[in-house]
Amino acid sequence: MRLATALVAALLLLATPAQAKIGDNGVIFAAASLKAPLDRAVALLVAQRRCIAPGGTIRVSYASSGILARQIRFGAPADLFISADPRWLDYLERSGRIDPAARRTLFGNRLVAIAHGAKGPAGRLERGSATARRLGRERLAIGDPGHVPAGRYARAALRSLGLWQRARRNIVLAANVRIVSAYVSRREAALGIVYETDAIAEPRVHIAARIPASAHPPIRYEAAIVEGGDADCARNWLEALHSPAYRRIFADAGYGMPKNR
Repeated sequence: MRLATALVAALLLLATPAQAKIGDNGVIFAAASLKAPLDRAVALLVAQRRCIAPGGTIRVSYASSGILARQIRFGAPADLFISADPRWLDYLERSGRIDPAARRTLFGNRLVAIAHGAKGPAGRLERGSATARRLGRERLAIGDPGHVPAGRYARAALRSLGLWQRARRNIVLAANVRIVSAYVSRREAALGIVYETDAIAEPRVHIAARIPASAHPPIRYEAAIVEGGDADCARNWLEALHSPAYRRIFADAGYGMPKNR
């Protein structure tokens, strides 16, 4: 009986309209790699009461961009979605779940290979480099390319550099890029490929090699207003994220603006 009740409750939850929200809370879905600076930005949005009623807040759901996009596609309630890969916004645009006129490029990032321990000299990832020689012999953690943008960029870079066949012998796939950093910091993998901002945020790892930007698609974080959510509030938050005070939060964390906005 209890199982039947739980199943009914779960079905009712899944049937809740996408526009439904709890109380005065806003909802942002965002790539896991954005957590530290976006938490600070959201705290500022709430403090400034930007489209937030007294006592309300903004709830942020962090995961890989692919997982979040699929949740939105099937009705998860959100007002704003920030993806680490524009392809997932294309996916939602095709299904009519975001406003195509309200897509904005927010930030850029860089891809690096990390290793455990104190900072050492960072070379360049290429055939014959010290880091490249470790591929295939030691465990390499990357995000799952099927739904983690950093993993897709990592696979593209390794293929472009002629290192994929060697590296894939001992790859460990992670559910998001923050877990990749955790694997390396705990020595569960000798190497990992993450965004430079993740390497900066994790004191127990260092950048072992920088990956040429020409070896993978441009890394752009794009945001879009989700259909069925609070479009006015989402637009307000997007405007705030483009203002100097908010952009400084992300610049301090190592994010930059892509050349093509």
